[in-house]
Order: sequence, then structure tokens, then C-alpha cells
Amino acid sequence: MKSWIAATAIFALAACAPPAEQAQPAEEQRPVNAVSGAYTLDPHHTTITALVQHMGLSAYQLRFNRVSGELNFNAEDPTQSNVNVSIDMTSLDTPFTAPTPDFDQELQSADWLDSTAHPTATFSSTSIESTGPNSARVTGDLTFHGVTHPATLEVTYNGSLAQHPMGMDISIIGFSARGSLQRSQFGVSRAMPSAPDANDGVGDEVELIIETEFTKENDPASATPAAE
Repeated sequence: MKSWIAATAIFALAACAPPAEQAQPAEEQRPVNAVSGAYTLDPHHTTITALVQHMGLSAYQLRFNRVSGELNFNAEDPTQSNVNVSIDMTSLDTPFTAPTPDFDQELQSADWLDSTAHPTATFSSTSIESTGPNSARVTGDLTFHGVTHPATLEVTYNGSLAQHPMGMDISIIGFSARGSLQRSQFGVSRAMPSAPDANDGVGDEVELIIETEFTKENDPASATPAAE
């Protein structure tokens, strides 16, 4: 099976009054044009962005610029895949620039991320559940600030290439992922709002936006993508 996950979807189309519903063909699955095996995260084509509410005024964004990981991909049954990712917390990058104070360093202090004591955050998947033709729910163990809790990512399979179009002898596969965490559960509770609905602090919920690609060197003996 050379597809991400088999499923069907029915959409309702609006018509002139009286409204009528009309079934549409099943949503087409995006083919997995890549082989099974061990893939390495491409740090040059991976971004991890975190958003947190700032006094109810904006969803403040920051990102981590150094990330590594491995994907053990099963092209025949992607739900049997697994992924492990490590984030260098010292690579935190915010929009602050000189001559303002070094906000990146402040957020890495013991009052916030405490990256000296906890320089790395990790995510290790424990299960993958199909949620659509090209999507899945990936659950795993997230270790952040020295604390481990279960976390869930909603992942979309974007596409894959059995052969890099610019001549490199590698396969590529790409995903988008979305998730969230409560920073207080991981012991990061500085500047919390005075009440759940108050706009007088930094929000507890942190939204994660992940765009990533993984690569694998092609093995001439097994470079044929999974059969349909």
C-alpha cells in the first residue's frame, strides 16, 4: 500500500434554495513515494515555532533553531512508524534585537527555561493513530524543563520524493504538525496570569507549529517505493 492511510470523506455542497446535499467522491490519498527505513531530520528544512499569549494582546512567537531527530518510517503501514526528536533549548530565537536587553538570554535563565540545567527537550513517539487520508495523531513522551508528560501532535503528511530532483541520491518525506502544552505542568510558571481568563500575564498554553522534512540515503538494492 503506497498511501498514507486509507479513508473516505463526504462533503456537502450548498445549492440554491431549498438547500440540498450532494455526496462527493472520496478524498484522494496522497501517494507515499518513499521507501521504508531510517530517516534523518533535515535541520535546514525544519522549523519549530512556539506561540504564547502575551497579556491578551498578541500570540507572541519564538522559535528554536537547532533540532535533530530520526524517523523510522514504515511505508506499508505508517501507523507502525516511530519518531524521536531533540530540541536544543539554547537555540531559542525571539524578535528582540539590540539595543534592547537580550531577551533570548532572559528566557533561558532559571526563571524561565533554565537551559543551563535543561539544555535539551525531547519527544519520543509511543503510538500513531490514523485520522484521515493523509493525517495521523502522534502521541509520545515530551521531556521539557526536566519534566516528562504525554503529548499529542496532529500530523499531516505533505508528500515525499523517492529521488531528490536536484540529483542527490536521497529520499525525502515531509510533514506538518500542530500541538500544545501547558507550561505550568513542566514547572515553567513565571508571569502566569492571575486567573485563567485574566490578561495580565503570559499565557499557560503554548501552541507548537512544526514544519519538517526527513531524508534517507537511497539503497540501490531497495530503492523501489512501496507498491500500491
